[in-house]
Amino acid sequence: MKQNAKRSWSRRRKPVQQRSRVTVDAMLDAAVKLLRRGGAAAITTNRIAETAGVSIGSVYQYFPNKHALFVALHERHISIVDAVMRRRLEECAESSLQRLVESLLDGMVEAHAADPELSELLQSEVPHRADGSVEFSIRYHSVFRAALAQRLAPPARKLDFDIHAFLLANLIDALGHALVLRRPRRVSLARAKRACSRAILACLASLSTAVPPPDTP
Repeated sequence: MKQNAKRSWSRRRKPVQQRSRVTVDAMLDAAVKLLRRGGAAAITTNRIAETAGVSIGSVYQYFPNKHALFVALHERHISIVDAVMRRRLEECAESSLQRLVESLLDGMVEAHAADPELSELLQSEVPHRADGSVEFSIRYHSVFRAALAQRLAPPARKLDFDIHAFLLANLIDALGHALVLRRPRRVSLARAKRACSRAILACLASLSTAVPPPDTP
């Protein structure tokens, strides 16, 4: 079953011309509307066609099954997150480790706060491990490793940079989502971000004495 889904995904037609890209975007927008109304169970090819104002044949042309549609929804979300995070990394190319961590957390908030309801639905309703939807920590492992190597003294073992990058990527991902989607109402965003930043720096510091301790508020 899983292998068949993968083969179906590989046969999905990619939009090339502007008109076809507009059509695919309309289908994905329709899927999001259905997702908001009734979760993933509300998404069917017939409903997508009706909501997007396209033929059922057009839907199958680009999305042969639900799996392909879920992948496309995640890919579109990932492209937004990646654009924000790459910009944040570029802006902090010469910054300290603390400023880098703060900026990366700000980036995750920026990418998800624009539409927190959709971010939550993509996490809770749309299957995560769809083909093509590579996890944040994997996508950014080498990037974060390089960023840490520029800011930390060489550890006893070069492998330690992999541990640092693994920890940083997963904490940024988990805490960044939590800041937007699960922060207690009585806790301000600014206070929560400061706490998350200190926690990440403390975790990194626990792995290496080369990591400076987080600033106190």
